[in-house]
Amino acid sequence: MRQKSLVIGLLVVLAFLVSGFTYAYWAAGIAADSESQTGTITVGTGETVVSTVNVSAAVNSQGADALVPAGFAASGKITSLTLTFTVDWDSTGLDASGLTSTLTVSLVSATNPSSVDVLSLFNASFNNGGSYTIISDGSNVTVIATITMDEPANQAEYNLVAGLAITLGFSFSVAASTTAA
Repeated sequence: MRQKSLVIGLLVVLAFLVSGFTYAYWAAGIAADSESQTGTITVGTGETVVSTVNVSAAVNSQGADALVPAGFAASGKITSLTLTFTVDWDSTGLDASGLTSTLTVSLVSATNPSSVDVLSLFNASFNNGGSYTIISDGSNVTVIATITMDEPANQAEYNLVAGLAITLGFSFSVAASTTAA
């Protein structure tokens, strides 16, 4: 009888241990929430923000199915893609509110799904030349980018972009400032 009670006790202890390890295993697999916003860029303190845009999704949102070089437009194809970004410069609250500075925007990358650089095939022009006056904790700045594509020079270059989801990277940077608005 005593041996039977010992076995039952050990089984109960074993059950508690196993359930504790199982809980710890599953808790370790839970990832933190992630959040993404489309179209709004908030630049913090002294950092450059890079925002990416999927060309296919942007082209589809404009009612077309592909961005093509000039001279190759057909039904469902566009030769320029217009993107609009709203940029807000938030201060850290350390007496930085109301400072005036310059926001600079540029196209810094274009990659295909294999992470091959295809930036040389894409051009970007920006309203205001890509340079904007911005005030910390002030009004938003509207950045309009017009993207065009050059004709690939050969079949190998064409194969790097044809029918593939291209991701464009835009850099948003605010210069250091000590000038109050």
